[in-house]
Amino acid sequence: PKVSIQIVTWNSREYIGDCLDSIFSQTFKDFTVLIIDNASTDGTVEFIEKKYKNIYILRNSKNLGFSRAHNQGIKLTNSKYVFVLNPDVILEPTFLEEIIKKAEKNKKIAAFGGKLLKIKFIPYHRWLSGDAGFTNRELNEKIKTNVIDSTGLKIYRSRMVVDRGEGQEDKGKYNKQEKVFGISGACVLYRRKALEDIKIFDEYFDEDFFAYKEDVDLAWRLQLRGWSALYCPNALAYHFRSTIGHRGKLNRIDISKQAKKSPRVNFFSYRNHLWLILKNDYWQNFFCHSFFIFWYQFKKILWLLIFRPKILFQAELSFWRRFKKMLAKRKHILRNAKVNAKEIKKWFY
Repeated sequence: PKVSIQIVTWNSREYIGDCLDSIFSQTFKDFTVLIIDNASTDGTVEFIEKKYKNIYILRNSKNLGFSRAHNQGIKLTNSKYVFVLNPDVILEPTFLEEIIKKAEKNKKIAAFGGKLLKIKFIPYHRWLSGDAGFTNRELNEKIKTNVIDSTGLKIYRSRMVVDRGEGQEDKGKYNKQEKVFGISGACVLYRRKALEDIKIFDEYFDEDFFAYKEDVDLAWRLQLRGWSALYCPNALAYHFRSTIGHRGKLNRIDISKQAKKSPRVNFFSYRNHLWLILKNDYWQNFFCHSFFIFWYQFKKILWLLIFRPKILFQAELSFWRRFKKMLAKRKHILRNAKVNAKEIKKWFY
């Protein structure tokens, strides 16, 4: 098939049915579906096997993480395009048709993404557990909203990365097709040729990251090799954000979201952000923006020191343990870069 759709699941039973239904409702049909399951214990695989046909399933005996699981999928297939999709995303019927149309016309573009809007879902068990404020209509229903989840990735001088437009009402501001720094790993179509081009030590997504910010790392490496990412507003999808991994500013408005992150998420988010900069940033740009970078980092450290000191210590320790390995990756990335520091600098807002 032209497209390999791959979904990494880990206890995704609550969401996977809607995701797969939206896939098989696509107007574009030249695809295959591969599920890479990271040792789910909630009946995810059994549900898929019972309800759906013509789906390939790879069952891992333990949770290998987002990066390694998707790398398994990429290596198992040989399609022209690889469509990486989260199990908590619902595609509109013409999503793939719109994306593939753009991909076939733009041979030098590596990654394609559509407009992701948020969808609200309040499972019945949350109502039973005592959560208040939900109407009967909201219980066990998926309510599509007009609130933006992502229109591509945007990177600031502080090296903070956000989903463009996240949390804003969709009023047409992001209706223009345009190149962006990268595409959210929740829903992105990659050109296989580009993935092969930026592979490091036989890895596409960096497996040391395990999960979180591996999509940003991949986007940055693509940019350094001269590949582009395209945002296609006519391709529409909805995202639950079932996992709290918010890519937002660390300020007083978002402290509540930061606090809701599990210790595990805080660990990966902090450590992987440091690796992200170490691997991909030109020293010229780093020193030019050092004030913004250190101020942003100081706020993160301060928050973790107050509320998650153990996580801060563990993340720092993990960062330094693989420091030499990351330096080796950095050497490979920048030695093979086709885009210089000045050209990359234009992406930092």
